[in-house]
Amino acid sequence: MKREWWLTAAVTSVVAAVVAPVVARAPEPALSLPRDVRSLDEALDDCLGTRLDGWDLVDYTTNLVNQKFTRYSLWHLWEGSGLAFKNSRGFSDQYNIALGRLLAGLGYEVQAVHASRVRFDTTRVGAPWWNAGHTWLRVTYGGQTLDVCASRGDHKAGRVRFSPTSDVRPVHPWTGLNIRLAVAPVVIWQVWKSTLSGEPVPRWLFRGFHDQG
Repeated sequence: MKREWWLTAAVTSVVAAVVAPVVARAPEPALSLPRDVRSLDEALDDCLGTRLDGWDLVDYTTNLVNQKFTRYSLWHLWEGSGLAFKNSRGFSDQYNIALGRLLAGLGYEVQAVHASRVRFDTTRVGAPWWNAGHTWLRVTYGGQTLDVCASRGDHKAGRVRFSPTSDVRPVHPWTGLNIRLAVAPVVIWQVWKSTLSGEPVPRWLFRGFHDQG
């Protein structure tokens, strides 16, 4: 029993020693405050204060989330959707889940979905083949269900610039955890590689949110 305790402690120490520098080196937030919106609560108040409804309100909310994010980041995997929104950084499981929370708060029927393979109509900044998954929303209003995604500023409900090439599955509470566990080892390796070499991390890992080329 004592040996098992020491083994657990040793493994925990090694993991902490490897992960802690990655977290410490993570870039600080580069905030965007469209219409002085800082948090999801303030974003919901902003959306409720418009005179929009229906799909126009969905598009307004989607654009607000797109404007709020300044950095596409797989570096800050530990942040939930609310904190990612506040800090203006994240990947699809963060910014689109934040959008889903807003739309649900506005009374829409929202289902988050995920596909492990998605083809965008623009190049994904040198993304490796295994990093082709995407999380987005399917929103229902007036008997119509449309794809909704905040990854592009020109996205509208039902007009998104990507298409899934693998099965589309509903997002479950454990989906985000599984995605993070799959990506985290590669992210940790790339940050350490960058630290030791002095080269920047790959742009598929961290870049400007609106820099698609």
